[in-house]
Amino acid sequence: MAHPEPDSTRLQHALDALRASAPELDDTARIVLLAVREFGADSASAKGVNTVRLAKQLDIEHALIRRAATELEANGYILSTSVGGASPALRLSPV
Repeated sequence: MAHPEPDSTRLQHALDALRASAPELDDTARIVLLAVREFGADSASAKGVNTVRLAKQLDIEHALIRRAATELEANGYILSTSVGGASPALRLSPV
């Protein structure tokens, strides 16, 4: 019986695949794209991935997550919408 591969191995394979298919993206943008693809289509997060929460989970500055989101949206990988109010957060969803 085959054992499922560890999450870190699965993540590394996914990043390697994105490096090959999207060489124009930097690694932060690739990680954000993987998160949006993994969690943005999840029914529990149907509104998309919140950039502030993602920054906290990944321990990456929110400004870097927003910059990556801008790059991803400009390249047609995701859609972003403002969370609203005074929050700097965006909701990111896969295209």
